[in-house]
Amino acid sequence: MKWNREDKGIPEMDRKPIRLLFDSNGGDLDAQAAICSAIELSKTPVIGVAVGLVASAASLIYLSCHVRLAFKSSYFILHKGSAALSGDYENIISSIEDYKKEINKMIEFIIEKSKYTKEEVEEHINKDWYVRAQEALEKGMVDEIVTDINVLL
Repeated sequence: MKWNREDKGIPEMDRKPIRLLFDSNGGDLDAQAAICSAIELSKTPVIGVAVGLVASAASLIYLSCHVRLAFKSSYFILHKGSAALSGDYENIISSIEDYKKEINKMIEFIIEKSKYTKEEVEEHINKDWYVRAQEALEKGMVDEIVTDINVLL
């Protein structure tokens, strides 16, 4: 938000992009959703750079970036995540129903942000799904494999 406030009035094409370096085991689905929303709302371009492992929630945040770069050694892990539930029967069922909706939104998001088909995502997402940089490039998760440090400067 800070950079968008500072860049207000500057044409989007003329703004200095925000660069986010990704090397993460993932995180919380709710925090991921908030970060994705902030990136998608940003008028200042956000460039994601996968430098190592980009797993779980981090992979979804990365997919939100306006431009997506990756080191050739980077890779992604996509999956349905995990959850810990407690409470009475009705509240657990309610939580499960909500979690199913969130997983379906996540599947649609991956399809929207890549060239994977619904069938491909549904086939692989039930377990840890490893996607190496070259496949990610071919499937549209990555826009460019970094081969020149000047791309990052």
